Amino acid sequence: MNRKKALAGGVSVLSAALVAGIVLAPVADATDMKHSGGFSAYAISGTGLLKVDPRPSVTDAQGFSEESLADLKLPQALAELKALNARAGSGQSRASIGDLKIGLGAGKPVLTASAIEARCGHGNHSSTLARAALGDHKLGVGTAPNTKVAVPGLASVTLNKQVTNKDGSVTVTAISIDVDGIQKLDLASCTCNEEASSPTTGTSSSQPTSVVPVVNGKAPAPTPVKAHLDVTG
Repeated sequence: MNRKKALAGGVSVLSAALVAGIVLAPVADATDMKHSGGFSAYAISGTGLLKVDPRPSVTDAQGFSEESLADLKLPQALAELKALNARAGSGQSRASIGDLKIGLGAGKPVLTASAIEARCGHGNHSSTLARAALGDHKLGVGTAPNTKVAVPGLASVTLNKQVTNKDGSVTVTAISIDVDGIQKLDLASCTCNEEASSPTTGTSSSQPTSVVPVVNGKAPAPTPVKAHLDVTG
């Protein structure tokens, strides 16, 4: 009952924030990393009554990229985060947050953790939590993909959320919070599209491509070419 009251209070505060017109200003040149189609990451993003543009957010569009933010506080004591980091490049991406406190406007934090991290790349997708707790319930260091902890009618928390997007990329989010369908927060999220950087697409391949001419409606027999391919994993 105490947890339900705390979450209900958080919903009330979010509603008050909307009436008061409290919305976080977007970061300059911020973009939505969720559908970039390559490798990307961000530490926090929010939709609903309170919009939080992805921050810090990076992509590998110009090669390896990394950004950090020392701390971030959301209005009305909704959340307090420290040591936010996002990095993408070299065929992988990662996002992390340290000393996490999600209050949702309640006096006592609803969700806490000393560190959370999501990472993907080279065929691996995972997230980890350190000293994390939802109310009085302690959360494991590693959980199965898409593990849900629900408070019926009020909120649900998805741990190690993993989603395959339409473009084939995979998004891993360490913690995804949905408050009664009116507010969502994604914490430590990264996306990897290894198909976009595989040799079959030609975007990152070091092997040359060639055009085979057609003579009299028939293509000549292919000529074997010896090549060395690096193995990653």
